[in-house]
Amino acid sequence: MKKIIPLIFFTFMTVQICAASMDSKVRTVPKYTTDLVFTNPKDGLPQLVKHLTTGSSVNGSVKAIHDWICDNIAFDVELYFSGKPSKQDYESVLKKKKAVCSGYTNLMTQMCTLAGIEAIGIEGYSKGFGYTGQLGSQPDHAWNAVRMNAKWQLIDVTWDAGYVDYKTYVKKYSTEWLTRSAQEFIFSHLPEKEEYQYLTKPVSREDFVREPYVPGIFFDLGLAFGKDAPYYTNELSSACNFDFKLVKSGLAVSAYLADLGKGSVIPNAIWVDRMGSRIAVDADIPAVGKYRAYITARKRGEFSVPRNFSISEFEKNLLPQAQKLVEEKKITAVELEHFKDYYFKVEENGRYYIKEDLFASVRNADAVKVIRLLLKDLAYSENVLYFDLISAEDYSGFGAGHIRFPSEYRTYMETSNTHLVSPVAGVLQKGSKQLFQVESSDYVGIALSTGGKLIPFKKDTGTSLYSLEAEIPSDSEQVTVFGSTNGKNYAGLWFYKTE
Repeated sequence: MKKIIPLIFFTFMTVQICAASMDSKVRTVPKYTTDLVFTNPKDGLPQLVKHLTTGSSVNGSVKAIHDWICDNIAFDVELYFSGKPSKQDYESVLKKKKAVCSGYTNLMTQMCTLAGIEAIGIEGYSKGFGYTGQLGSQPDHAWNAVRMNAKWQLIDVTWDAGYVDYKTYVKKYSTEWLTRSAQEFIFSHLPEKEEYQYLTKPVSREDFVREPYVPGIFFDLGLAFGKDAPYYTNELSSACNFDFKLVKSGLAVSAYLADLGKGSVIPNAIWVDRMGSRIAVDADIPAVGKYRAYITARKRGEFSVPRNFSISEFEKNLLPQAQKLVEEKKITAVELEHFKDYYFKVEENGRYYIKEDLFASVRNADAVKVIRLLLKDLAYSENVLYFDLISAEDYSGFGAGHIRFPSEYRTYMETSNTHLVSPVAGVLQKGSKQLFQVESSDYVGIALSTGGKLIPFKKDTGTSLYSLEAEIPSDSEQVTVFGSTNGKNYAGLWFYKTE
């Protein structure tokens, strides 16, 4: 089994890459039906289901039901953190308009049943919010299996409705857990009863715990695991190496390392090489402790909308800049108001979050227009995988405060087939001789910048290997590797500090 796995709630998820389309029937339910559903569910729910599913296929009906639940039922954060028992039958959920996972599951089961679609609830374990690498003695999550096209489809409505950041529920519609295969689902959900895995060869509890966390977007973006895949927790005696496959082209992949003890990001601790359909990752840790490596990805050329901003950034930077755009007549006052309405403030979290409404098309378009003007061409990536790194007894890391790998420019992050062979270090000694080697089919020329001048690499005519032996100037603070796609213009790929 490949080493792979997710959760309802991505505390690290900050970016909206694309929004799935919600079934329009969700917002065309007659008012009297909606009112009845929330006051007298037993009588109102059959009417609602009929409205959502009439004239639709089984697949369409299931999606409409899924979408309505996502749009109308919020995750009950207070109940979740209180740990108190509460009624989670479908009637109680509808009257409260809130639920935890069992409530979402019970409502999905009931609505499918009313539509004449076979559905069951499944209890089990998940690598969701609060997972630390071990499973408890009792199931901690619930989801559905729905009979569609003569086979069972696993669905997690809870995870598709939104996420929790700190103790705040943020609505975020998704179909990420509506169409997952059983083979993908098992990386995040382990049923208490083995038969509900719907796999020819069931996965053991031990294998499930061993695998890392992988959200569904990992598969949606076209990523797969290579030969050397990480576990959930990886013990290091030196730098480690992992690799991934790109099933789809046009993806920009990068990575970063976080110190779980201090809650800070460690710069230059992970290096990513992009070699066609293969992504090679080198990772290291600075000192004894526990760290988390995040693999991030986005589609090249696709603008992404930040899911949240710090209150300080939003109020002291973005709002004044947006107001200035009005004064410069680049946006209208209405567009500014729509931008303000696009986010909501949570004081205790210190953040503004997207106030999602997929049907507020004018507001959404205006807000995105403003955000694009404010952020220019900045590109954000989605966390598509994480795994933990800890030090072995005989390893104390590469040294706190040291620079392990070179510093990347965005240009390098956009490459599709460029591999740094040497030197794979963050700091080069002044006066030392270094053999620079880069394999690349992205560029027709590679050059080194030292003292303000470019020194071209020599290319092996039989391969895509560029080489240059050079002495590091004693008066330089850094040396930079550049690439050119036309032989005339060069862009920075990465740079080394010198000392």
